[in-house]
Amino acid sequence: MPITRSYDESSLLVSVAGGDERAYRSIFDHHWNRIYQVARSMLRDPDDAREAVQLVFIRLWEKRAHLPQVENFDAWLFIVARNTILSQLKKKATEAVMLADDLPLEDQLTPEMVMEYKQTSLLIQEALTRLPPQQLQVYKLSREKGLTHAQIAEQMNISPATVKSHIIRALHTLKAYIHERGGHTLLIIWLLSRVID
Repeated sequence: MPITRSYDESSLLVSVAGGDERAYRSIFDHHWNRIYQVARSMLRDPDDAREAVQLVFIRLWEKRAHLPQVENFDAWLFIVARNTILSQLKKKATEAVMLADDLPLEDQLTPEMVMEYKQTSLLIQEALTRLPPQQLQVYKLSREKGLTHAQIAEQMNISPATVKSHIIRALHTLKAYIHERGGHTLLIIWLLSRVID
């Protein structure tokens, strides 16, 4: 969902903590597609992905009283989504050995998790410097401005198909660069998922 100027996440989180269902709905609407895209890419099944997203938002509501103290909501939400998706994968897996049993609590960001999140974010910034100018512009309009393919095409006077092509190539370049430097796959998908239209 495109980011709008009226979306003030910090205020919304305080309202959600107080039980405001309208604020909760704003958070839900803002993040639903992003979490769904990540869940879909990992679970490979639309129904399982939708179930995972529902569980993420149930957990968010259950933990709402703690939201105002969360310093980095995006990282916190990633941990909740990651743990939920991994739990879903674990349920589906035929061999329990595939995933560790000792996942941290979803609302506890360890220093290692925060460091990994920051390092991968920095790798994305480094990778962006390697994009050709037009790909970089398309990426920024999509990621930072929240524009759709059609809006970007109109603004840059190119076709929506060209916009899509630039985004696909940019994502490929970014993922490859980060992967080569040891970035965590699920975190890469999470941080780049806002680009998907």
